[in-house]
Amino acid sequence: MTKLQAHRGVSSDYPENTMIAFRAAVNEGYAIIELDPKYTADGEFVMLHDHSLKRTARDKNGNAPDALIRDVTLAQARRYEYGSWMDESFRGEAIPTLAEVLDLSEENPAVPLKFDNVWTTFPDELRAAFLAQIGERGERVSVGLTCGTLDSLKQAAASLPRATLHYDGADLSEDTLNAVSRIAKGHKLIIWICHDNPRTSWFKGEKATAELCDRVRKHAEIGIWLINKPDEFYEAAQVLFADYVETNGQLKPCRS
Repeated sequence: MTKLQAHRGVSSDYPENTMIAFRAAVNEGYAIIELDPKYTADGEFVMLHDHSLKRTARDKNGNAPDALIRDVTLAQARRYEYGSWMDESFRGEAIPTLAEVLDLSEENPAVPLKFDNVWTTFPDELRAAFLAQIGERGERVSVGLTCGTLDSLKQAAASLPRATLHYDGADLSEDTLNAVSRIAKGHKLIIWICHDNPRTSWFKGEKATAELCDRVRKHAEIGIWLINKPDEFYEAAQVLFADYVETNGQLKPCRS
């Protein structure tokens, strides 16, 4: 059965990359929670999709700060709330820290976290610190790391031997898939393929076809992103035989 991954939590119904959106994913039965790590000026790790605070942060007067997350400290970032931009009922949602989402994973180990590949763009020392903070939790957390290159895949595999590895590189040639398989040996491996729809028109890599999915399936489980419509899900599940589908939350898990 094709399982669902919650993109930035259940981001259709709750403010993205907040604890309320992540907890909704657990409560509603999603199989994986995707989330976006960033770092602050004082080297703390938080969950935020944009590099800027402007779109989702608000001060007590409802003003949006024009600042980059890497240029403010954690204390400064937490002076803002991250819910009212979507709806007043969510006013007061704080920016989540890495520690807080790892706590959520400890409480709900059956629902893995999947960190977006933006971690691979961190400066070397912060990338190492990010992986180390996850590694300190050991088997108490269920975590996956998304990697778009073979080098980042190697670092993730070496740093976190229990982590699921998610490869989403644009190169899905047979040679690259063989290399991904070798690097990921001993890990659960999911390879993500882009679905061809208006929401993914910006992606210039190879889009999902039956032929491509057959090629990838020889190496790993298949995830397809980003799907929000029932007809798209039908294609992914019944034609492409995806193991996982990423959705903002418009698609809901089936409860048995």
